[in-house]
Amino acid sequence: MDKTINNAENRTNTKKRYGTLLIDPPWDIQQRGNYGAIRHYDLMTLDRIKAMPIQDLAADNSHCWLWVTNATLRHGFDVLEGWGFTPRSVFTWIKLRMGLGHYLRNCTEHILLGSRGNAPVRCRNQINFGVFPVQDHSHKPEEIHKIIERVSPPDYLELFARGRTPGWDVWGNEIDSDIVIPGYPVPEYSDKVPKGEV
Repeated sequence: MDKTINNAENRTNTKKRYGTLLIDPPWDIQQRGNYGAIRHYDLMTLDRIKAMPIQDLAADNSHCWLWVTNATLRHGFDVLEGWGFTPRSVFTWIKLRMGLGHYLRNCTEHILLGSRGNAPVRCRNQINFGVFPVQDHSHKPEEIHKIIERVSPPDYLELFARGRTPGWDVWGNEIDSDIVIPGYPVPEYSDKVPKGEV
């Protein structure tokens, strides 16, 4: 059975296709309560994440790096496959501090790496974990972009970005976005977006 999601209403009109996407969705899974992510930003349901027109943004031969928590790990594989990517590997961010958790205290986050078509692997000696400091809530290590650039092909797009990285296009609620995703508006668009597209 084909797990690819076809949602014509949400198809993007962005003409550029990216060799690599980095996506950090605001998962609505085990993020409520006194310490959950809901205290910091709006969350997105699993169905709404799955419905994003990622296939319209990705080149035929491309990589997708999807951030997941320990609670969303299984869902992440489903989302990657639904977007048309084959899961290939997992990169683990090791945090040297005790985190939250009901059964075990979480000291890790993960990025699932998926591929579509025949996207090249630019570097074959990248290990699958890194020890990076913890910063403010949901702030991901800046080193991740360099790791991705070593492994995956350009051009680069980060979705749900919170800052700019040189050489990357971005989209998200906390930054002037470089692309338009119909049905998923953001407050501001950069001067890269033609006025008629918004």
